[in-house]
Amino acid sequence: MSALSRLVASAAARLGGAGHHLRRRARPFAGHDARWHRSFSATDGGDGEDDDADTAGDGDDTGEDAPSIEASDEGADDDAGDDDGEANPASEKAVSFQTEDIKDTAEDGEEIQLVAVVPDDPNVYDAQEKKGWLFDLTEQGHTLDWNPNIRNAHLSDRAKTQMYVMHRKDPSTWDVPSLAERYKIRQQRVMAILALKKIQHDTVKAGSPTFPHLEAAFEQIHGAEHIGSGERHVRVVPSLPNFAVVPAGTPEHELRDILPKFRTDEERAANEEKELVKQFKSALEYNTGVAGPGLNRRGRFKHPTGRPKGGYGLLVVPQVANDGKKAHAKARREGRSMKPPKPYVAYADGTKREINEDEQVMLRRRKALPFRRLQ
Repeated sequence: MSALSRLVASAAARLGGAGHHLRRRARPFAGHDARWHRSFSATDGGDGEDDDADTAGDGDDTGEDAPSIEASDEGADDDAGDDDGEANPASEKAVSFQTEDIKDTAEDGEEIQLVAVVPDDPNVYDAQEKKGWLFDLTEQGHTLDWNPNIRNAHLSDRAKTQMYVMHRKDPSTWDVPSLAERYKIRQQRVMAILALKKIQHDTVKAGSPTFPHLEAAFEQIHGAEHIGSGERHVRVVPSLPNFAVVPAGTPEHELRDILPKFRTDEERAANEEKELVKQFKSALEYNTGVAGPGLNRRGRFKHPTGRPKGGYGLLVVPQVANDGKKAHAKARREGRSMKPPKPYVAYADGTKREINEDEQVMLRRRKALPFRRLQ
């Protein structure tokens, strides 16, 4: 028995009949768990085993039957039941959805067969319940009631599946920039969708379930969009005047060479977006195992293999004796190079080899690369 349970039991013993109400307050967040189970599981609204587990009227029963969602939020409060701990069963309706088989042949000859979820009655975006807050600092003027950018995160499963099939069938035509322009979303979102759909395709080929009813339930709750709203990177930075002293009467063509080139916020945002796409692609390739597939991503091994014959190799990163600015300036004056030798792997018998691709990825990720300032 936990300390909280002992405290409740002691207070109930002292207060007599008031202990029932104290016991009901022992789990203030029980309704959250019950609402989650009620939204994505089949429940019969029966009596719970005790009062604190039956705060939402359906207990902790999570059956394996057809999924269901709640039509109303009744019974979510802890005090919805009577004194006996019995709550009124919440009205529910089953998630109704259809599936669409999308088949095609990839460029490498692999047969692609995926099932796309098509809900029968998805909610309209304008009629959805909007939660949270929004304070837009850009010139777009988005508000909580008018926020078209949220639609980019609600692309339908059918659109994502078609995007993956189009890319696999003709990757040269439907590359990441082309798909981003076609569906009016950012390239980072396209790369994430293609990576997740590849995982889904591998899961289907392995014969494992993919649970399409969950995707249909989320599309019914939040709505679905077949195309984005023109998602883009916005850069709004306050700028200050930059004065320069020039001779009087300087012609305009000379002023363009003297003064720094003016760049609008759209041009600065486009330059930043190129760097953001590059960083996202590098991180995604590492997380999905495309880059450095032989690297350990599971942490420490609980049962490592035995010591290899001849001992382990040692990764050596050579350094220069003096890496200061003065030493580099002196080397440039004398025509010498201060660049250290390339890293290598050394063994106990005196042999060494060049690092492979996995080790290059590891060294590149170990190096701190601050985000450079773009103009």
